[in-house]
Amino acid sequence: MRRRLWLLGLALLAAPAALLLPRPDGPAPAAQSPAALVARGRIEPEGRVIALHGPFRAVLGRVLVEEGQAVATGQVVATLDTHAVAEAQAEAARARLALAQAEEAQVAAPAKPGVILAQRALVRAREAELTLARQEHARIATLRATSIAAPATLEQRQAELDRAEAALRQAEAELRALSEVREEDRRAAAARTAVQRASVAEAEAELARTSIRAPFAGTVLALLRRGGESIGDEGILQMAALDRLVVVAEVEEAEAPRVAPGQPARIAGRVLAAPMEGRVELVGRQVMRQRRTSSDVLIGRDARIVEVTIRPLGTLPPVVGAEVEVRLPLVPARP
Repeated sequence: MRRRLWLLGLALLAAPAALLLPRPDGPAPAAQSPAALVARGRIEPEGRVIALHGPFRAVLGRVLVEEGQAVATGQVVATLDTHAVAEAQAEAARARLALAQAEEAQVAAPAKPGVILAQRALVRAREAELTLARQEHARIATLRATSIAAPATLEQRQAELDRAEAALRQAEAELRALSEVREEDRRAAAARTAVQRASVAEAEAELARTSIRAPFAGTVLALLRRGGESIGDEGILQMAALDRLVVVAEVEEAEAPRVAPGQPARIAGRVLAAPMEGRVELVGRQVMRQRRTSSDVLIGRDARIVEVTIRPLGTLPPVVGAEVEVRLPLVPARP
C-alpha cells in the first residue's frame, strides 16, 4: 500500500512539468519580427559636401574666402599665382583689339567733308594751271613757227604743260581715294581685327584658368589649402548648400529591402532640440562598406549598409556630419 502511494505522489509531481513540455507533433511557436529598425544617420546637404579643385599641382596665389563664409554661384574663391600675369596679358590683348577695330573703322569710313572740299579746290587749281600752261604752250608754238621764239623756249613750255597735266591727274586721284574704300584694304583691316579678337579669347581663357569659382551658392565648410601651397588630390576647399539638409541613414544590407520611399521616419539626436518626423525620399541601390567608426547604434551590426535619404519635416541644424538616430517602421520585403 505504501509503495502505491509513493508511486502516485511521484506521478502527481511530474504531471505539471509534462504539461509544460511542447508536444512532439505540435506546431513550432511563431518567430517575432521587429516592428521597426534603428539605423545610424548623419546630417548631410542635399547635394552632399563637395571638394573644389583646381589644376593639379598648380600653386595657389590667394584664397579669397574664409571658413563659414557664404559664397554665390560663380564667385571667385581663389586665384593661382599666375593670375596677375594672365590678367596683364589679357588687358594688353584687349588694347590691341581696340586698336585694330579703330583702324578697321578708319578704313571703312569716308574722309571728313572738309578734307574732301579742300581736295576739290586743289583739283580746280590744277585745272586752272593746266589751262594756263596750254595757252602759253600754244602761244610759244605760234611764235616758233615764225622763228620768233627759240626752240628752247618751246621745250620749256612743253615741260611745264606736262607737269600741269601730271599734277591734275594726281589731285583727281587723291580726290577719288578720299571718296572710295578699296575692298583689299577693307579685307586686310577685317583680318587684323579677327586675329586680335582670337588673341583676346585666348588670353581671357588663360585668365579664367587662374581663377577658381564656386559652382553653386553655398557655405565654405573647410579650407584645405592656403596661398603659396600647391593643389593636391583633396582640392582647395570643401563647400555645401546648407539651406537644403537631409538625413542619410545607414541601413543594414539585410533590412534594405524592407525600406521604401514615402515611409515615415523618426529622427532623434543630441544636436536636435526634440525628435522630428521625416519621410524616406530615396533608397540607395548600392551596398557599401560602412567606413565610419562604430557607435552605440551599430554595435554588433553588419558593416555592409545601404544609404537611405530621409527628407525631414522640420528644419535640421546646419551641422554637416552630425550623427542622429533614425527609426524606421518596417514594411514587407520587396521582391
